[in-house]
Amino acid sequence: MTRLLGYYTVQAPWTFVYMLQQSEYSPRRFLKWFVSYPNLLTLQKRGRLELTSRAKLMLAIAYFAWAVGFIKISFLAIWFNLPMLFFGLLLLPVFCALSIFLTTLLLHILVVSPSENKQINRAKAKLSAHKATKIAVMGSYGKTSMKEILVTVLGQAKKVAATPGNKNVLISHARWVDRELEGDEDVLIFEYGEAKPGDIAKLAKFSQPQIAVITGLAPAHLDGYKNLEAVADDFAQIQKQKYLEAGQTYINDNEILKHKLKGKHYSSDGLDDWKVSEIKVDFSGTSFTLSNKTQKLQLKSGLLGAHQIGPIVVAVDIAFKLRLTKEQVIKGIAKTKPFEHRMEPRQLHGAWIIDDSYNGNIEGMKAGLELLKTLPAKRTIYVTPGLVDQGEETENIHKKLGSLIADANPTKVVLMKNSVTELIRSGMQSA
Repeated sequence: MTRLLGYYTVQAPWTFVYMLQQSEYSPRRFLKWFVSYPNLLTLQKRGRLELTSRAKLMLAIAYFAWAVGFIKISFLAIWFNLPMLFFGLLLLPVFCALSIFLTTLLLHILVVSPSENKQINRAKAKLSAHKATKIAVMGSYGKTSMKEILVTVLGQAKKVAATPGNKNVLISHARWVDRELEGDEDVLIFEYGEAKPGDIAKLAKFSQPQIAVITGLAPAHLDGYKNLEAVADDFAQIQKQKYLEAGQTYINDNEILKHKLKGKHYSSDGLDDWKVSEIKVDFSGTSFTLSNKTQKLQLKSGLLGAHQIGPIVVAVDIAFKLRLTKEQVIKGIAKTKPFEHRMEPRQLHGAWIIDDSYNGNIEGMKAGLELLKTLPAKRTIYVTPGLVDQGEETENIHKKLGSLIADANPTKVVLMKNSVTELIRSGMQSA
């Protein structure tokens, strides 16, 4: 009953438009979300509605449809009877969502699609003529962190530009290239997003990367892929692009990815002949020694956790490939720091809070729990709502999460109540 009431608050049309924006204004994805009958009162939001011109238009349509629907229903009730009013009110959110869906669909066919195609073609031509080294970063998790590490390290000696925020779909890339690139950049870094088969090939055809980094594989976006194998198959499309240099694919250590792609496999132990030793993690960051047959580097990063070492080693290897000096590499690593809501530490009344609230996959949560075990503290408290978009893996993933929490053995665990709470609790109790 409480869930149903969420569809009749003044906030409901706003939430509809927010989710439309989160689905990249895809009519199909928005409709799929709506028919799943989500709980609007407990909806996990990863940001705010950006009030663009398009968003304002959709808000106006949503609230107009809401008002018109209510007026029509009221008149029907007057002419017929009160049961008609009750039945009509039940359909009011459906009328609102359908209005948003149909308007978006028409706009997409008549206006958006032709305009976006022109911008994509214009940006692609500009990019084809660009002389910069192009790097693609993809994976189920850790993409933005990997991108920012590369920007920080390579930026010590090169002019580097990277796709902003988590803008990781084709039209976002095209707008960035078209509007923001100056043409004299040395390195361009593209963060690839994946939602369905074919996405990686489409992005690679546009950006034409010479280097690719695959940050890992975990259950995510399984509403668009059948299983993890399908996600890995999509990542493997990057190696079918003629632009990618042989041997210049960096792959996070994962058994499925090892069978699908060829390249350099990295982990917190190192990469090829780069070996990691003397790891130390505290609230100030992560330090370690990185060495091979010819060099030895003492590295200190502001990033928290041993899981950050693998991406740092990738950045070191790429930096040397692009002819940065040892001093520039060490200085760049020292400048890396936690990114917003991604293992971001801060103090509050003498306690340390590690904010990893942007995390949306089991591998990232595993890394957070490993960090919880290693950091010095008299008491530890773990807070989680669980994960979304886990598809048919939902039960297994959340029971595994419960087991990982039990292994980390925090003083207290706070589970934010929702549909997966009991699954997490079951995993904890079993462990």
